[in-house]
Amino acid sequence: MLNEHFSHRTARRGAGFTQATRHLATYVNRAWRKQDMADVRVFDGRPKEPPARAQLEALLGELEREESKLLVSIMLDVVCPVEPLPATSTSALTQLMIWPEDDLKIGTCSLAEKYFLELAAAFVRGKGQVNVLVSDSGEPILLEKMNLGDNHSCISVAPVVLNQVRLPPGSLFGVRYEEPVALRPNRAAPGHVIPIRSCSGFRFLRLSTLSVAPEHRERAFTAHFQAQVDVGLFAPREATVAQLRQLALDQL
Repeated sequence: MLNEHFSHRTARRGAGFTQATRHLATYVNRAWRKQDMADVRVFDGRPKEPPARAQLEALLGELEREESKLLVSIMLDVVCPVEPLPATSTSALTQLMIWPEDDLKIGTCSLAEKYFLELAAAFVRGKGQVNVLVSDSGEPILLEKMNLGDNHSCISVAPVVLNQVRLPPGSLFGVRYEEPVALRPNRAAPGHVIPIRSCSGFRFLRLSTLSVAPEHRERAFTAHFQAQVDVGLFAPREATVAQLRQLALDQL
């Protein structure tokens, strides 16, 4: 995948890097069990001692490319899960509850960013809605789109932890919750503010092109990024997670 073999550079898969994050999501979403280790072909073992994690973090520090650091950071936490910090800690990240079943029918093709790119410009199509999912402290954490392609597809606007794995802003998720959970209507855009604690669970889907800075996007996502440009998606070179976060803040 990371050698960008042509089989991973298709209209559906996007590019090798995209496919690698999609493949890694299968490890993020499942609870690790010792008897499964033979199936985890990506890793030789699952070190638990602090020195092992320190060694891997040292290797992470040697990486230069932003996209490499993102991918290896996720792999590091899959191998050495992070211990949850107390909710009162100032450095604690929002913990997302895992949805245990792989039954969220949400696409992850190379055009899955389409409506999020438009939302970054504060544009909501037709009957579309955008829900802001907030932490216990009221901070915006994810944006969920409704009536814009697949419903219940989310993008993170802040770092989160799912299944003891840290995931960066710009990650794509599926969410499951029971209606109604709305906290209140948005201030401007159609949609609602929803507390994350009301959600039943999340599944990590893959990293979006927005997870990487605009100046590195074409290098990281290669054919995937070019496909977004070729079909005329809105501002794939310019849109940022910061814009999505501002949209979320404007609704609170």
